[in-house]
Amino acid sequence: MAEVLEESMTNEEEDVNDLLLLEELRQATIIEDEDQLIQTLHKLYQSLQDTHVIRNQPFVTISGSNRVTEENFQLKFPPDVCKSLFRFESGDILKLIEVLKIPDHLNFDSYRTTSLESLLLLLRRLSSHCRYCDLAMEFDMRPQFQSQIFNGLIVLLFRKFGNHVRTIDNQWVSGRAVLEVYAEALQSKGCPLLNCVGWADGTHVAVCRPGGGLQQAIYCGHHKVHCFKALGILTPSGLLAAFGPFDGSTHDAMAGDIVGLDILVQEHMTHDDVEYNLFLDAGYPIGRATITPYRRIRGQSRDELEWNRLMSSQRIAVEWGFAKLKNLFKMLTFKSNLKVRLSPVSMYFFVAIHLMNLHTCFYGSQIATYFGISQPTVELYMGADGTP
Repeated sequence: MAEVLEESMTNEEEDVNDLLLLEELRQATIIEDEDQLIQTLHKLYQSLQDTHVIRNQPFVTISGSNRVTEENFQLKFPPDVCKSLFRFESGDILKLIEVLKIPDHLNFDSYRTTSLESLLLLLRRLSSHCRYCDLAMEFDMRPQFQSQIFNGLIVLLFRKFGNHVRTIDNQWVSGRAVLEVYAEALQSKGCPLLNCVGWADGTHVAVCRPGGGLQQAIYCGHHKVHCFKALGILTPSGLLAAFGPFDGSTHDAMAGDIVGLDILVQEHMTHDDVEYNLFLDAGYPIGRATITPYRRIRGQSRDELEWNRLMSSQRIAVEWGFAKLKNLFKMLTFKSNLKVRLSPVSMYFFVAIHLMNLHTCFYGSQIATYFGISQPTVELYMGADGTP
């Protein structure tokens, strides 16, 4: 009973403080001098910051004594459940910290964390539909604390590696050695297109309906959803590159024109007079290095129909790549939690691609197995010196 009375008195004190603050704000509205108004508002803000205390949340400890550390990592998350929760084995998570070059200690707007704790939180949230409050007991952190760490690490990784997956000017996409392997693998699977080394297609990530006049811009009439789009390029090794983001109203062919896909492929996938190419669906215009199916017309020959059938049976691999991305990191399918202008939702997508590619380097992929290509290495993907 005493606890109830104490809590009631605390609530009454807070209500009085709120009323006093409102009264001070009302008085500030009648100040005509701009400098004096700014000073008054600054003092009110400082007083609010000094008196604002986060209410105790019963699903976390007050001292944070159960937060993730290297000592209790194996105890909190046993190895047999680690891959299902974080998509990586417990030992590989430590390797992943080195590959991503995450500092041992991080500070995001005065919220301090470690490399292990921040990466586990990022992987756990990306891999599920969990909200911050759902993860509070696992990580012994308040939701507002988790938000700072999660988004802070997302921005950090995007600034480091965002351009690594948004280009084809690297060895794992356009290097002469890998292109020869890709072309040979596709030929051995019956690909009728000479020197084909991969596929390109568009994908969309549904987001919560935005405000601020963005509803029309990011609404996709084809999928009947608010979203942003990306243009992906998949290699037979299972590694994915992507360009974007684009507005939801952008057609896939327009996205290809914006990035100059045909020109990029010509520039970076031509070696010693051997021009390699990508195969796209019929929604794209045909180019010198971006090949599309024969258009469906009356009287189409059987050879053309058979050519389209063979190419379509292999082009479906790009959909397998997008499916792996969204199955590994299911947060990309939870549109209610992807809020444009409130969160860096497109950064989530490109960081997830980078993590998926590293997942492919660690554990392989069904795409590489299907085309008979050996598992790519982290050194090849990240670069000879381990950096993009």
